[in-house]
Amino acid sequence: MKTALDVDTAIFKLLNISAIKSVISGGIYKGKRPTDSVLEDIVINTITLGDGTRQFGASNVNIYVPDIKTTIAGKEQSLANSARLITLTNLIKPLLDEEDGDDYALWIENTQLIDEPEIKQHIMNIRLQIRMYNHH
Repeated sequence: MKTALDVDTAIFKLLNISAIKSVISGGIYKGKRPTDSVLEDIVINTITLGDGTRQFGASNVNIYVPDIKTTIAGKEQSLANSARLITLTNLIKPLLDEEDGDDYALWIENTQLIDEPEIKQHIMNIRLQIRMYNHH
């Protein structure tokens, strides 16, 4: 049987390439990102993985991007860095869309933008569906 950690590792291998690492200011992490990071980070975490010969599950790839500061009506505000979020999302999505590995298949279920005002960052959440195959 595979575990959620096996899924995280499979996704990590897809993303931990120079085409991604050379473009983001931070790192690619399994589980969680460094405490108080203010960099662009990618975090992979698997929410659920069933049991059985064909295991079905769901994973998240979260792209953290610091907000940009702007002044609106004389007040400083933090807004999503939309251009950067779009650039990174468009770089990562093709690596995850309809991907078949030796013992898994994964595909994108949906994406959503999450505001994290406490840390002045936005997260592009890419939700994946995954099937793990256990070869005997």
